[in-house]
Amino acid sequence: MADLSTLIRLHKHQLDEKRQFLAQLYTSMEGLDFHRRQLEENFAREKELAKYNSDVNFTISRYVEQVQNQRKQMDDLKVQLEKKIAEAKDSMMETFSELKKFEMTQAERDRLAAEERALKETREMDAIGLETFRRKSEEQ
Repeated sequence: MADLSTLIRLHKHQLDEKRQFLAQLYTSMEGLDFHRRQLEENFAREKELAKYNSDVNFTISRYVEQVQNQRKQMDDLKVQLEKKIAEAKDSMMETFSELKKFEMTQAERDRLAAEERALKETREMDAIGLETFRRKSEEQ
């Protein structure tokens, strides 16, 4: 039976890399949400200012168009990030599943090897005991 420790280490390393990548995606999503909130706050402030300043009314339409474009870009980016996050989660879970299979297989192999060693030791001790008994019997 081959030792699976190398495969286990490899899968642990891959799992760590995938966790880090997923964390980066979540950080990107948080940054996007932060920028979206800033955009909406700035837009609300500009709309409020435009109510009180009639000179700005004709330029506000261009600003509104720009904000709408930024919203659409952010929404598209959010959809892309959500898709990447879902793919990264699936990949991470697959690697985790493979890691657990290797760990369980190695644990079972280790258990069987320990049982085999214990059985071998028991046989050796029995043989020693029988030999000792035989020698004592011959001496008497």
